[in-house]
Amino acid sequence: MCPKHDTRAHFWRMLAMSRAVGVDLVEATREGWLSERSFTEAVNVCRNCATVTACNGWLDHACEVPFTPAFCPNAPVFNAFCERS
Repeated sequence: MCPKHDTRAHFWRMLAMSRAVGVDLVEATREGWLSERSFTEAVNVCRNCATVTACNGWLDHACEVPFTPAFCPNAPVFNAFCERS
């Protein structure tokens, strides 16, 4: 496992990924679909991600798509919300 990376950078990267796949994690937390603890855990999963370069490249070219890339360790979180809509 890679060492944990900057929390702030991964928080914003995770929000960018959620926006790209059409998921509003902040709203999901407000509405109780995602606990604050689960949100924090997802940020920590992102901090440990070994595919940051691929993620950044994907985000640079993504326009709202209905799926999360397979390399994203938070794909199950995002995909669960994509299925709700």
